[in-house]
Amino acid sequence: MIHMNLIAVAEKNSSIGNVSQHLHVTNVADVERRNKRKYLAYVAVIVAAFLGLSAYLNLNGVPAALDGVFPDSYLNLIGAKGTSANKTAPAGPTVEEVAKQREAIAKARAAMPVSDIVNEIKPQALFNNKRTSYSGYLPLEKLSFQKKALPKFLTFLNTSAPDDIGFSECVFQAPNYYYLRGIAMKASSQHTLMDRLKAVSRQFQSPIASEAATEVAAFGQFNVTDVQLNAIRNFVATNEIAAEVRALKSLAATNKVQLKGLEKPVVEDFGVFKRYAYNVTTTADFADLLNFLNVFSESPIRMGVPKADLRFAKKNLVTALRIEMLVLH
Repeated sequence: MIHMNLIAVAEKNSSIGNVSQHLHVTNVADVERRNKRKYLAYVAVIVAAFLGLSAYLNLNGVPAALDGVFPDSYLNLIGAKGTSANKTAPAGPTVEEVAKQREAIAKARAAMPVSDIVNEIKPQALFNNKRTSYSGYLPLEKLSFQKKALPKFLTFLNTSAPDDIGFSECVFQAPNYYYLRGIAMKASSQHTLMDRLKAVSRQFQSPIASEAATEVAAFGQFNVTDVQLNAIRNFVATNEIAAEVRALKSLAATNKVQLKGLEKPVVEDFGVFKRYAYNVTTTADFADLLNFLNVFSESPIRMGVPKADLRFAKKNLVTALRIEMLVLH
């Protein structure tokens, strides 16, 4: 095997030697001279183009399409000017001129007839804008809604729940969310309540699937209907806060409900008005509480109840209410 390889190598060397006799030998000096002449020709063309462009820009200026492309140092060197150099920024109005303009606008405004001003502000954009959802209601409209929604839901629960159902927890939050927990003596009573809740709710859900279950657990959105959004028409003035709180206390006491927590409100500033929120509690029984809330919803008191949490602690009903009032600065 090795012998055969040596023979192949010898034959290859022999063939290469024959080819090398016919190779053309290049003169390196001639190649360098030709490349140098080509390089000088290219440089001459570039220099001529540069000089021609410079002469054109010097005579005619920089075209608008090329304005900003060439550096200012180059344009200054050849004596050319860009279009932007010929433009001067307009001077702004002085302080005195601005003051005069504002004064003229104020005088023209004061001289406008009332009818023109009314047409300009387009009051229909404020009063004819139909608001169909709670999120779009104005602040006072939300209070009006809250004032009616809670007693409506508790009234429904009081009249629709079978007598053998007891609730351990009932939560209601504006605009219409509710959560219930309790127990029924019979599965049929549980089914009755679930069916009635479904009929007046949206997005009703219950985690209890067994038909034989007596446990009550449900949540959803109660359909609040026939709510007058103008029940509260005015903000409470700062000097009316104490009187409004006293009116609420008096109304509650008259209906056998004692409210605790009306002394220290949580105040939030919204610029035009402030929201006073009172987190109050009461141990009144359900009948007295419901009666008070129904009377409250018909009263002129400018407050709303966005949240209520009713729980049975030991043998007593403990109710936590969030009561809100909007106070104008």
